[in-house]
Amino acid sequence: MGTVRTQLEWELNDPLKLVVFLFGFLLAGLAFLKDALSMGATGMLSPFSQGSAVHYAKTIPRLALPVLSQEAYSVLIFVAVMLSTLSVRGEIDSLAALTVYSLPIRKWKLFLIKFVSVLVLTALSFVIPYFLAVGYVLSGSPSLLAGILGDGVWSNVLTFFLIAVFYTVSVSIFIALLSPNSFASILGGLSVLYVPVILGISSLPPFSISAAMSSYLSSVAYGMGHTVAAHGNVAGVGFFLPSTLLAASVILSERRDAR
Repeated sequence: MGTVRTQLEWELNDPLKLVVFLFGFLLAGLAFLKDALSMGATGMLSPFSQGSAVHYAKTIPRLALPVLSQEAYSVLIFVAVMLSTLSVRGEIDSLAALTVYSLPIRKWKLFLIKFVSVLVLTALSFVIPYFLAVGYVLSGSPSLLAGILGDGVWSNVLTFFLIAVFYTVSVSIFIALLSPNSFASILGGLSVLYVPVILGISSLPPFSISAAMSSYLSSVAYGMGHTVAAHGNVAGVGFFLPSTLLAASVILSERRDAR
């Protein structure tokens, strides 16, 4: 257990990964801030009485909260692909894998440690900037901010973003395992994850998650009570597909050579 914890700490404290993390954190913050500032509700925050703030908080959360935009998704896939490449392919290209795989840990456990480290760094660089941006834009009316994010809205929005993170990390790390080198891993990961954006495939992220978020926020705003259906729309591609890729990656990691 001590070796696993030490390896996880080593993965999370890698200087190159931290640079990518900070880069993604800043860009994601700018993307979300732009989306939050462009929402119609932010133009009505001043002047605002407490009563009207509560009213609007219950009727127009869709106008006050940004969803998963193409700009934010572009930052997300870049961070996920770069971190996956550094974790899986980077150590092989630098021959550091010869040392890592000499540790008394099964290969699949080492892979899961790498996956968890990439997932954690990607999630933190993507989720925290979102809530910071929303909090900053709506900070002029605390009642409105509390009303919009209350009643479980913040946790459901967080769930949608974690689904997006899980999807991008699972796909990018699977491609990294199959790639012969770092260049192929980066090129392949970016291509596969961005193809849906270019082709406009609505059943895949980011469009499927954006549509589900909009549907959920509309349900909350107008009290339609169909919030579970919004999550169900992205469960297949956002959870089951990446879970399958993760399981396949674990199997592949056992057959992986350190060279």
